[in-house]
Amino acid sequence: MVDPSKVVLIIVNRLSRRWRITLVLAMAAVAVVLVAVAATALAAGRDPRGEEAPEVASIEAVAEKLAAEQARERAELNVSLASAAEVAHGHMGEVLQKLSFAVSAQQDATPNVAGADGAGEWELELERAMSALDAVGEGTSEQTVAREAFIGAAHLLESAVADYGHLLNAPHEERESYAETVIERRDAAVRLWQSGAAQLDTLTVESGGGHVHLFLAPDGDPDAVPLEFQEPDDH
Repeated sequence: MVDPSKVVLIIVNRLSRRWRITLVLAMAAVAVVLVAVAATALAAGRDPRGEEAPEVASIEAVAEKLAAEQARERAELNVSLASAAEVAHGHMGEVLQKLSFAVSAQQDATPNVAGADGAGEWELELERAMSALDAVGEGTSEQTVAREAFIGAAHLLESAVADYGHLLNAPHEERESYAETVIERRDAAVRLWQSGAAQLDTLTVESGGGHVHLFLAPDGDPDAVPLEFQEPDDH
């Protein structure tokens, strides 16, 4: 004969197992719902409590901080480039003035005005100009273009000075040809410098630093800078 107490115990155990299974399934269903709600909230950039998701906020904050830091670095380099270009501008203007006068004197058959010593001094002026520009650090492609235009202009003017040295030693009938070469390279140097000056002016304005006018005239006279390179407030 079956013991009734054992039957009752078996039934209770079975019921307990079914209750536990039901409880586990119910808890799993609730967990699935919570995960779905959290995923939807995160996809919208907010957590289940209605607050902005920390991950999204952190990424945006880092991006904004990085952009601000890059803008600050560009502005600082613009200032350094403008300062170096101003130094070089002074040296370039000095050489242009003296070279233009000397070439004109030679073309007018005036006795030698500058001579080899004068040309040597001009080369030193141009070396100082390039040294100031070489000291500027690397920046954006736009900043590099401006700096390289300034340096290239100094090299072209250096070449014009070298041609002037050849002019001094050339036979009288060849001097006109040398003088034309000097003038061509001088003018090319000025055109290249103008492109760098225009780029620098744009960079400083975009970074909030205002206009920087460092243009040159072929004869080095500040008042002779072409009108297209002058701002309305310069007149």
